Amino acid sequence: MEINVVMVKLWGVPVGYLSWDKKTDVAVFEYDSEFLTRGLDIAPLTMSIHSPRSQKHIPWTGDKDTLYSGLPPMIADSLPDKWGHSLFNAWLRDNRISAKKVTTVDHLSFIGKRAMGALEYEPAQKLGDDTVFAVEIDQLYEFAKQVLNNRESTVLNADNSILWQDLIKISSSPGGKRPKAIVAVNRATGKVLSGQGSIPDGFEHFILKYDDHSTYPFAKLEYVYYQMALDAGINMMPSELRSYGTVTHFLTRRFDRIGNERIHTQTMAAMSPRSDSYEELFAVIRRLNLPYEDSRQQYLRMVFNVIARNVDDHSKNFSFCMTPDGVWRLSPAYDLTYSVDASAPVFMNRHSMSMNGKKEGITRDDLEAVALRNDIQDSKSLMEAVDVAVRKFRGYAKELGVDEQLIDRIEGDFGRV
Repeated sequence: MEINVVMVKLWGVPVGYLSWDKKTDVAVFEYDSEFLTRGLDIAPLTMSIHSPRSQKHIPWTGDKDTLYSGLPPMIADSLPDKWGHSLFNAWLRDNRISAKKVTTVDHLSFIGKRAMGALEYEPAQKLGDDTVFAVEIDQLYEFAKQVLNNRESTVLNADNSILWQDLIKISSSPGGKRPKAIVAVNRATGKVLSGQGSIPDGFEHFILKYDDHSTYPFAKLEYVYYQMALDAGINMMPSELRSYGTVTHFLTRRFDRIGNERIHTQTMAAMSPRSDSYEELFAVIRRLNLPYEDSRQQYLRMVFNVIARNVDDHSKNFSFCMTPDGVWRLSPAYDLTYSVDASAPVFMNRHSMSMNGKKEGITRDDLEAVALRNDIQDSKSLMEAVDVAVRKFRGYAKELGVDEQLIDRIEGDFGRV
């Protein structure tokens, strides 16, 4: 499957060219000459079009850190995480392609136009045509569970070939470790289509997260956290619960799509590799010259993660969006949910991002110290707003029928400021 060179495109325009260097075992990227004249700085802090390296057409080399898989950070954002990667490996197996012969550049070629954000990759491995198709969520969910639980034994055959191809098309690009699908939903009729490519009028782009564990209400809890976040004043995309068959799933509208327009998106991991603190996140906001409201929003999210115990606050769970005229803003919040694993050792349940030098045992003094250093003017009222919102957890959870013992356990783990 080896691809020599992949063209990287943005909004139909060539951005540059990506190839795999076998000697150094990393990818090499060079900007297209014409793109450099457009003034769109799509990776301003790591691969700026204005840097001498770009202007002199010196190639940018990839990052060997596991998070980036040998790709430049800007491009590594297009790779899926655990779930999408497992589907890609299964596709390779079913097509009798040795994973040892496949590079991450090949993987991007496979993803093609299906990447999150606005970047596209050519040549792309075609999976039929790019037209949208109707999706039977309950059937696809059951098949996704089968793939997740029996990856090595789930193979393409006459009985599951359509489901297998559908699953690959709509589930092989999003990030995160939980199974999910890229879909388009008509909220009036409830009809669901694949979310790759252009979608018809009346439909909106959504990410559907399968409720993949029957004994733990992932979908319901994420929806409860969505409600609390909105109450706290946190900006999030419209989200909802929808039942297909006997299973309830969590759907959230995509912020990297407005209609059929793609929005260029970069995670904190791409913007500032190696950064692992909220202070560094605020520094990126300042370096991008974002408005005060974005710093205020980020402070709310930090406090919410502390009080509501969302410890899965790693650098890929914060993003920035760029409009076609080159303006950057903080993206809406996403992946907010209770993420403590009660069965894991204590050290596994520390925050991924530190604040005031700490990843656990965080106090009001720590949050106020971060606010002071980052010119957050109304930190006390923001903390109070989050605290009041999180107190609604029990009521929201009971409305959805969440088990009382689970409610007690989660509520008992909440932080207090």
